Amino acid sequence: MYEELDRRLVNVLQIDPRATWAKVGKVLGVSPTTVAHRWQRLVDDGIAWITACPNLNQQMTAIVEVDCHTESLPQVIKTLCANPMIVSVDETTGDRDLLLTVVAPDLLTLSDMVIDWIGGLRGVHGSRSALVTSVVIGSDTWHINALNKSEKILARGPQSGELWMLPPDDLDRELAQLLAADGRASATSLARTLDIPASTLHRRLQKLLTNRKIQLRCDVSPELGGWNLECTWTATIPLNHKTRVLELLRQQPALRSCMWITGNNNLRVNFRVERQNGIGMIESAIAEVIPGLAPAETIVYMRSHKSMGWILGRTGRATGEFICPPLIGDHERGDH
Repeated sequence: MYEELDRRLVNVLQIDPRATWAKVGKVLGVSPTTVAHRWQRLVDDGIAWITACPNLNQQMTAIVEVDCHTESLPQVIKTLCANPMIVSVDETTGDRDLLLTVVAPDLLTLSDMVIDWIGGLRGVHGSRSALVTSVVIGSDTWHINALNKSEKILARGPQSGELWMLPPDDLDRELAQLLAADGRASATSLARTLDIPASTLHRRLQKLLTNRKIQLRCDVSPELGGWNLECTWTATIPLNHKTRVLELLRQQPALRSCMWITGNNNLRVNFRVERQNGIGMIESAIAEVIPGLAPAETIVYMRSHKSMGWILGRTGRATGEFICPPLIGDHERGDH
């Protein structure tokens, strides 16, 4: 049903999410109309979508493991998915039932969310949290890798301009929310919705993306993305090995994201692989260079219910339901 052209189209938009259809068509060697129609079909089918994500390095972010009674699991999942601050919800293997990513403007709000609200849900009987101290490699950098080298160069987006010193305001927040719902919404429609001139819209968009208050990301379902298994492994990395381990991880095409966290296991790495033995091959490659280094646990994702605010179906397709996450924290308001 989906062809290689669809994979190549998604790859271009992963590199430059707001590329014009004329540019996309030029990279792929087809007409702008063709790629526009193909993209719309992918979106309508929930196969691919472009969204604006909160910058996890600029928010208070936690990875939360939740233990839940089996009979309460469906209702707990539904309740968790409906909360905007819980940006991802996954059922996994190992010593937890659910794995959550929680984003909050400050530690007090995060603590109330994890300890009181999640801990107070009927059916939840335990939770453990780790704060994200640094996202080294964000999931917005993961690509399908369907383009050749010259096509990737052509697909590159514009270079970032100078940082804007003005703090974000309500207009920035409204624009970010619109981009989260549809990262490819046209400048004309965005300006009309916000009731601002096109020139103002372009400046505001440049401000958001240059300052990386938000990150545009093209997401894709497993059937088009080409992975059959997604997993995270945790490890304890001594300070003197950190740089070398990151160098090795960056060489892995299956790498999706990498972050430093608090706790005994200070590294979390997410992979997407075609086959089960792909994870073992990655572990072996790292252990060969740094003997004795092995993950403390490999967590396999059984079902993903929510990804950066988007509710997912059983096969990983977007259902069309979206709960906008906190994109720019209230603590950054210029009038505070």
